[in-house]
Amino acid sequence: MRILTIENRLGGISIAYKERTKPRLLRILEILNARTKLEIGDYYYYLNLKKGFKGECRFDELTKQFEKYCLILNDLQLEIKRAPFQVDALLICIDRILLYEIKNYEGVHIWGKEKFTKESGSALENPSMQLSKTKVRLELLLQSLGCQMQVESYVVFINPEFTLLGAPTDGNFILPTEIPGHFRTLHTTEPPNEKQRKLAKELINLHDPNYPTKLSAYEYGQLEKGMSCAFCGTLANTIKGHYQICTECGNRTSVKIAIKNSIEEFRVLFPEENITTKRLAEWCGFANQDRVYRVLKECYQPKGSDSGRYYV
Repeated sequence: MRILTIENRLGGISIAYKERTKPRLLRILEILNARTKLEIGDYYYYLNLKKGFKGECRFDELTKQFEKYCLILNDLQLEIKRAPFQVDALLICIDRILLYEIKNYEGVHIWGKEKFTKESGSALENPSMQLSKTKVRLELLLQSLGCQMQVESYVVFINPEFTLLGAPTDGNFILPTEIPGHFRTLHTTEPPNEKQRKLAKELINLHDPNYPTKLSAYEYGQLEKGMSCAFCGTLANTIKGHYQICTECGNRTSVKIAIKNSIEEFRVLFPEENITTKRLAEWCGFANQDRVYRVLKECYQPKGSDSGRYYV
């Protein structure tokens, strides 16, 4: 787990106590989407995950400025008494803890106690229902850690093109136009103390990055082989000398980097399978194994010998 390692190019300070990383499930679906036709349910799930992650990253851009006022923990997967819950963003301040559920909805919605209704008639669950469960479970977890700090919870609608009609004014929603005013309240004169840093570390240690999620089964033989473009993700590319040229977007990447990216994709999809020169050459779409062998030899550690050699 990386803690306090990202540098802000302007101020030279860290951005978040726990940085946000792309969810493993989203990464898997990205790779599969380039190499096979996803089932319709998986495809729309992929689009929702992608849109949600984009909104969360937009929220992170807004919270960077508060690193000296609070400890920012992004994307926590936690559990209390076998009840799992996911936290989009948690800000630990000197006097309170702020819990955020981030939504990247767009368009006009009509508020309802249990659901939001779009103009088209389709409906979404009111996110405050999920937030209420998350807050209760977080408070129980904090109590088990000996923390009695007050928890404030909010649903943040991060997309500027979102409109919510009929919402109560005393709710825990933060609409796009209300975000700047809300964040102005976060400035305090005293930074988090060592007790709160200890709490942040405990929560990070409890985070489960490999929490199981539902996904349709996939097999190696069903997937299209080749090297995906690092820029647009497509497999539509050609090799010219030492470079991979994407015929879809025109992006140019060194073959070495393209091979390394493809190896990492293979590791994401098949973490239990050995990485061998033959298998990875096939995965990358090379009839000649030499290029893949050179990258594996340079960048990975060999295990075994002769025909049983693989890389880690």
